[in-house]
Order: sequence, then C-alpha cells, then structure tokens
Amino acid sequence: MYSNLQIAHYYIVAVTALIAAGLAVLFTLKYSNIRKRKLAEQVSAKYEDWFTYLLANLDGDGKLHPPPEPPSAAESGVLLDRLLFWIDRLKGKQQAKLISLCEEMGFVNRQLARIESPFEWVRLDAAYRLGGMRAHRGVPAMLKLLEAVKPGPLSFIVARAIAKSAARPGELREMALKLLAGKPDSYELAADILQESELDYAPMLAEFLASEDEGKILLALAAMKQRTIEGSADRLYELTVFKRKEVRLQAAKLLTQPGSDVSPERLEALLFHRDGEVRAMAAEALGRVDASGTVAALRVALNDEEWHVRYHSAKSLARQGEAGLAALRLAAAEGEDGPAAEAARAVLRERFGGGPSAGEEAEKGSESAKRFAASAAFFERKTELANEN
Repeated sequence: MYSNLQIAHYYIVAVTALIAAGLAVLFTLKYSNIRKRKLAEQVSAKYEDWFTYLLANLDGDGKLHPPPEPPSAAESGVLLDRLLFWIDRLKGKQQAKLISLCEEMGFVNRQLARIESPFEWVRLDAAYRLGGMRAHRGVPAMLKLLEAVKPGPLSFIVARAIAKSAARPGELREMALKLLAGKPDSYELAADILQESELDYAPMLAEFLASEDEGKILLALAAMKQRTIEGSADRLYELTVFKRKEVRLQAAKLLTQPGSDVSPERLEALLFHRDGEVRAMAAEALGRVDASGTVAALRVALNDEEWHVRYHSAKSLARQGEAGLAALRLAAAEGEDGPAAEAARAVLRERFGGGPSAGEEAEKGSESAKRFAASAAFFERKTELANEN
C-alpha cells in the first residue's frame, strides 16, 4: 500500500514538472515573439526614411546605398527580412538592385558563415535566406547541405533555395538528381521547384525524357505540364508503351492535351491502347481534330469495354460534322441495349434532348438535321417508356 502511494506521488510530481516545463516553453516563445515584434516596429520607425529612399530609387540607373548608420546584428535581421520580401515580389532591374544591395551590406557573407553552423536549423535558415537573396556564391554549400539533410520537407526548402540561386544549368541538374536520389516519388514537387529558376532548363528536361530512368522521365513529364519541349512528340508516343503505367498515362496526357502537335493517325492508334484511361484521352482528343477520316475509328471505339471510352468516342463523333452525327445515329439505332447504342443515345440526349435545342437545330434548314431531331426525340421517349415499365 505504501509502495503504491509512493508511486502515485512520483507520478504527480513528474506530471507537474512536465506541465511546468511546457508552460515555461510557452511563455518563453510568447516573450520572444513580443520582443521580435517590438524590434521590428523600432527598426521600421528608425529606418523609415531609408525604406522610402529605396522605393523611390528602384527604377533609377544608380545603385542603392546602405543606410547611413550601420545596423546592429539584430537590426540587420529585420532589414534583411524586409529586403527579401521585396526581392520575392519584384523582377528585372528592381530585383537585381536589391540583390546587389544585400551583397554590399554583408548579408550574403553572414549567411554563408551561418550555413556552416553545427546546428541544422541554423543551416536551413541560412539556406532559405541565401535563396531569397539569389546568392550564387552559396550554391556549393547548399548542394552539400541538400545531400546531408533527411529527404522530405527540409530537403525541399534547400532545393528551392538552390533553384533560385543557381547560375548554371548544371547546378539545377545536380539539385534535381539529389532530390530524386533521396526521394524518388518527389518528381512533381521537383518539377515545381525547377520553375523557381530563371535559367533555361529545357535541354535538361529533353535529356531526362530521352533516358530510360523512371525518375528522370517522370520529372521531365511533370515539368512539361508547364514548359514544352520542342520535338518531343515522337518520344512521348514511345513512352505510351513504357513498362510503368504512370509513365504511360502522363505521356498520353501530354500528347492528347489541347495544342499538342500529335497526328490524327497516332491518336487513332491510341484508341486501341491497353490502358482504358489512354483510350479515353485519345477518344476525347479526336473530337478536337478536324478530320472526317477519324469517324471510322471512333465508330469502332463505341464498342469499347470501358464506358468512359465509349462516351468520349460518342462525344467526339458528335463534333465531326454530318458524317459523325450519321454514325452516331446509326449506332443509336442498331441495338436495344448494346454498349455502343447506350453511349450514342446518352450523347444524343445531351446534344438534342431538350425540345428547344432540337427545334433550333431543325430550323437551320438541313433536312438531315430535321430527321435526326425526330430520331433523337423517338429514342428518348422509348427510353422513358422502358424505364416506366
């Protein structure tokens, strides 16, 4: 009994100590935030004229000068935060002048010293600030840090800083390969990070696209959503039969997107791809091709085993003029419950199901359009009666 009371006493003491420690940390953080806010207010008031001078001279030809009174270490941190805020929001000459000012005020050298700190959080903060200043001199140290940090969110902070600061495509390439080596499934985020760079990295993407490495290919495909590569249609078509399904789908998506230079013949070939998603994308893309020769292939695709392939084939037939509409009407009339007839009727109802729409179509003067409107109304009524029964 005495032992149990003693254990309970120790437990209460331990819990009380933990609560006290948590409260101490909480008050320390709150006090630190109050100090930072007061310091920021003091610095803003002290250097208000200098900030006004900077904004007034961003468009001038001369360089920007540091404040007359050198700031203290604490004040330098606040000033750098304000300059980084402006650098991220400005471009061209204005941004370049602010970057030069950071170099002249010694901010870059200070962060280069901090990135060698034994504490990881200090190194990460230094990399973030070096990236904000577009400090190319910090790229070697940041690449070294990228290799040292654990793959994940922290590595993405460093990689983004490298992308902002890199002055040579080779540095971007090394950064991308390090990301893929540490976290192979990060290709989407790596592609987003590459967009931070102002360098032309299209040749690197072309190299990755031509390789047989899945990570490189997926990175290139992800980046090509925002940046096209000239002459990549042939390679994209080859990748639609790649061993990994994700590569096949991403390549097909790029080939079939609006504005792609893929030929109608290749789109027709994709109608018979092994992946239903690819067949559906090809069927939808053929609706944007002005070629009556695609009607036959789309008519065959109406019998696909996948509903979304049949549906997109029917939608595309409806866009292929009178020949496509005739094929669609024929498919709708061929079977009571066949897959092609079902898809054809669904599209016919969407296009001509409303009375006013069918009437407007009939009034355009085309005798075939009049017959088609009557046929659409007949099939719609027949379906309703079947459902009632």
